[in-house]
Amino acid sequence: MESFEDSSALKGCTDLGKARIARAKALLVNAPRARGLVGSADLAASSPTKELDALVLGNSLIGYGDGISLENMMIIENLISFSKLEADHETKNDPNPAAWHRAFINCMLDMGCSVPIHASLEYKKQSGSGTMKNIVTSIVQAGIAAAVAAIPGATVLSAVADSTLTALEKEPDTVKLFNYDVVTAKGVKLAILPCEQAKNGLIIVSFSSINHESNTFGGEVLFFDLKVTNVDIYQGSNYLTFNPFAYAEVKDDIESVLGLRRKEMRSKRFARHRK
Repeated sequence: MESFEDSSALKGCTDLGKARIARAKALLVNAPRARGLVGSADLAASSPTKELDALVLGNSLIGYGDGISLENMMIIENLISFSKLEADHETKNDPNPAAWHRAFINCMLDMGCSVPIHASLEYKKQSGSGTMKNIVTSIVQAGIAAAVAAIPGATVLSAVADSTLTALEKEPDTVKLFNYDVVTAKGVKLAILPCEQAKNGLIIVSFSSINHESNTFGGEVLFFDLKVTNVDIYQGSNYLTFNPFAYAEVKDDIESVLGLRRKEMRSKRFARHRK
């Protein structure tokens, strides 16, 4: 991690990042070709629009601010998607609740993102009570507040996060899809990533991940509505920046991997602003 002053510098994919991509491509060589072929209709459906500016991606929720371009939406979404696949693969046998968070951040760093250390909250455990929606919201806002304290331009991410969560609740089918991936056999595991574009062109992201192990989830109650008392919630938050000019170096390789693996993650787009 680094200082915010260093985060605006143009960074490229690191050697570790290139090794990640090469390994991911090699793993696909022997995969059945029909398994993940993406047609033109699928490609169109997989691209964000200004109207559909929020996305459920497995157990992750992404919201885009009003100022981010369509090109930069796609860039950061591809980096998030690739890093999510990498983190899922690396931690599938790791019971440590912080492992996925760190694996995701490490992959984003390898891809060329900056993570200012003074705009981050260390992954930790705390006790929580209330509805899971209120707990999740407070954790996300705490992470954004840490970023804002160091980087005033991050303020906009708070509104993006709030409107994304509010819009999600008004989409019953999308909520059910998100709930399916969030609620695991042992509790809840999710990530929320509001994204925006800064005036200097950088893509800015707040990344909060939440892990709660419990046997109380499942059944008819959606996790947002479930009330809990004094439960242990594992949480971590980081602020990330990415210079979109660095994407060209990895664009073809990342998109070829995602083209074959995108269907591994259930996804659904929805409108952050409902008309």
